[in-house]
Amino acid sequence: MNEIKLRSSRTKKIKLGVRKDIAGLLLLLPAVASLILFKYVPVLLGVFESFFKIDIVNLPGKFIGIDNYIRAFTDKQFMGSILHNIKFFVYGLVMNFWVPIVLAMLVDETRKGKTMFRLGYFIPACTPAIAMQVLWKYFWQPDYGLANFIMGKLGIAPQLWLNDPHLVYFCMTFPGLVVCGGMNMVIYLAALQDVPREHYEAAIIDGASIFQRIRYVTLPSIKNIVVLMLTLSIIGSLNSMENVLVMTGGGPSNSTQTMYLYAYQVGVNTMDYSYAMTMCTIVFVITMVLTIVFNKVTKAND
Repeated sequence: MNEIKLRSSRTKKIKLGVRKDIAGLLLLLPAVASLILFKYVPVLLGVFESFFKIDIVNLPGKFIGIDNYIRAFTDKQFMGSILHNIKFFVYGLVMNFWVPIVLAMLVDETRKGKTMFRLGYFIPACTPAIAMQVLWKYFWQPDYGLANFIMGKLGIAPQLWLNDPHLVYFCMTFPGLVVCGGMNMVIYLAALQDVPREHYEAAIIDGASIFQRIRYVTLPSIKNIVVLMLTLSIIGSLNSMENVLVMTGGGPSNSTQTMYLYAYQVGVNTMDYSYAMTMCTIVFVITMVLTIVFNKVTKAND
C-alpha cells in the first residue's frame, strides 16, 4: 500500500514538473519567436542575399556566387574601413576602457559621498547617445565651437578638431567618457563592492602596497567583468556607425569611414543592396570569430 502511494506521489510530482516546464516554455515562446523573427531571420536573409545581384522587381535576382565577396576583399575603400574600425577600438581602449575602472576604484575607496559621485557620473549616461553626439559635434566646431573658445582663453591656437585627420579620432572617442563611461563605471563599482573586504585586510597585513592590492586582489576579483566589458568594447568598435554618421559622416576625406557606415552608404546611395549585405556579413563573421577567439584565450589563461 505504501509503495502504491509512493508511486502515485512520484507520478504527481512528475506531472507537476512537466506542467511547469510547459508553462515556462509558453511564457518564453513570444520572446524566442520575436528573437528569431527580428534577429536571426534578417541575418540569414542578409547572408542569402549576399550571393545574388538583387533585382527589386524579380527577387532575389541573379545568383553570382562569391563575386560580391571577391569584390569586397579587393575594394580598397572597404579594406581601409577595417583599419578605421581598428583605430576606433585602440582609441576606445586607451581613453574609455581603463578610465571607468580607475574611477570605480577611486569611488569605491571613498567613505563619504559615494552615492553622490556615482549618481553624478551616471546621469549623463542616461542621455540619448545621438543627442550627446550632436552636442559634442557642435562643441568641436572649429568656427564657433566651445573647444576653440576655451583654447583661445588659454592662449592656444584654434584647431580644426573633427576636420583634422590627426585629431578626429580623439574628438570622437572623448565623448565616450561621458556617454559610456558612466554606465561602465557603475558596472565596475558594483563588481568592486562584491569583493570581500577580508581579502584587502589580509593583503594589508602582509604588507602589500596599494598597487599590489590592485594587481593581486582587485583586478583578479573583477576579471570576469573586465573580460565581458572588453568583449563588448570589441563588438562595439566593429559595429560603430551611428556616432560616425552623426559627427563626421565618414570624413574628413573618408578617414573615419567604418565598415558598417560604408555598407550603409553603398546600400542607400547606390542601391547595391547585395554588395552592402555582403560587407555586413563579413563584419558579422569577423565580430563573431574575434569574440570566440578572445573568449577562448581568456578562458585558457584562467
